[in-house]
Amino acid sequence: MALLFSKLRGALGRFWQSVGRFVKRKDPSTVFIALMATGCLTYILIYAIMGNAQYTDLFFLRTKDLFMDFYNSVRDAAQGEAAYTVHHVIYPPMANLLYLICSRFIPTSYNNSEWFNRYTWPKYSSAILFYLLFTLVLVLFFFALVHEKKTGSRGVRFGFALFAVFNAPFLYMIERGNMLLLCLIALFVYAFTYNSEKAWWREIGLLCLAFSFCLKLYPVVFGWFLIADKRYREAVRCFIYGMLMLILPSFLFGGPAIFVQILRNITSFSEGGGGTLTVIAAYGHLPLWLVSIVSYAWVAVCAVCFAISPWLYKDKPWKTWMIGLATIMAIPSLTSLYGWAFFLIPLIMLLRHERLSGKNWFYVLIMTVPFIPLPFRVNWYLSTNSFLVYPMTAVLTIVAVTDTVITLYRLRKGRKEGQTEREAVTEQP
Repeated sequence: MALLFSKLRGALGRFWQSVGRFVKRKDPSTVFIALMATGCLTYILIYAIMGNAQYTDLFFLRTKDLFMDFYNSVRDAAQGEAAYTVHHVIYPPMANLLYLICSRFIPTSYNNSEWFNRYTWPKYSSAILFYLLFTLVLVLFFFALVHEKKTGSRGVRFGFALFAVFNAPFLYMIERGNMLLLCLIALFVYAFTYNSEKAWWREIGLLCLAFSFCLKLYPVVFGWFLIADKRYREAVRCFIYGMLMLILPSFLFGGPAIFVQILRNITSFSEGGGGTLTVIAAYGHLPLWLVSIVSYAWVAVCAVCFAISPWLYKDKPWKTWMIGLATIMAIPSLTSLYGWAFFLIPLIMLLRHERLSGKNWFYVLIMTVPFIPLPFRVNWYLSTNSFLVYPMTAVLTIVAVTDTVITLYRLRKGRKEGQTEREAVTEQP
C-alpha cells in the first residue's frame, strides 16, 4: 500500500510539473480561457441532457423577475421627483437621468403603470426591442474594449474577450438589466487610461471615473489612486466633474434638495444589507449580531489595506485594484454575483504583465472561479454562483490582507536593515 501511494504521489507530482512547464510556455491568459471554456461547455451539456429549460438555474429567481432592474428603474425615473419620494430609489440622479432617457423609447402606458402591472413589459414590442438593442451595444462595446486592451495573439485576445462577456456574473448582469454594465465600462476605461502617455486619454479616464461614481457611488474609492500618486490637479478636476454630473441631473428630480431623501433611501437600503448577513449567519449557524460586528470590522481592516496598497504595490496596480474591489464586495449590501464582473479589471492587468507563479496562481484561480457558470442551485433564492461569491470574497480578502501585512513587515524590516548598514558604514574610521 505504501509503495502504491508513493507511486501515485510521484505520478501526481510529475503531472503538475508538466502542467507548470506547459503554462510557462504559453500565454497565462490561456488558463482563464481553458477554465471558462470547460465550465461553459460542461454547463451547456448538463442542461442539454436535463432539458426542460432548467439552464435558468444561473439567474435570479430562475428568470421570474426577468430584466426588472431595468424596467422597474425606467418606470421609477419616468415619475420624476416621485422616484425618490414615493418609490424610494437609491440610484444617483445621473443614473435616473439615463433611465429617464430610456423611458422615452418605451410606451407611456407602461411607464405610468401600477406596481402590480410591472411584469406587463413583454406586451410592448418596443420595450423588448429597446432593451435588447441597448444591451447589445454595451456588450459589443465592452467586448471591443477588452479585445483592445488584452495583449497576446489574435486568438488569445478574441478568446479572452469572448469569455469576458460570456460568463456567470456578466450574464446575470444582463438578465437583471442593471446599469452596472455601464459603470463597469466607465471604470474599465479609467483603469486602462490611468497611466496613458496621452493627456487627453487620461482626461477621458477622469471623466469616466466621475461618471461611474455618479452611477453607483462606490467607485469613488478608486480616486484614491490619484491622491496617492500626488496627481492633485487631476484629482481636483475629477472631483469637479463628479460634482457637476451628480448635481446637474438632480434638477430633473426636484433639485439638489433631493439628496436628503436619497440619503434616507440609501440608509434604509443598507440596513436591508442584513439579507446578506442573514445568509452568512444561517449557513454558519451564528448569531446575526456577531456576524454583523465581525463583517463590518473586517471591511474596516480591508479598507486600511487598500489605503496603503498604492505605496506597497507601485509596480503591481492589479493588486491595488483587486484589494479595492474585494473591500467593496465585503460590504454586505454590495455583495453580489454581478458585482464580481469588476474583477475582470485586475485579472486582465495581472495576465498582461506577469507570469503565473507563486501567489499569482492563487489570485487568478480565486478571481476566475465565480466567472465559471456552475449548474444547479443552493436553494430557491441562490444559484450556485451567487452563493459562491460569499466564500470567494472571504478567502480573497483574508489572503489579500495577509499578503499586505507580510509585504508591509518585510518592507519595514528591509528599511531597518538598510539603516543599520548605513550607520555601521558611517561609524567606520
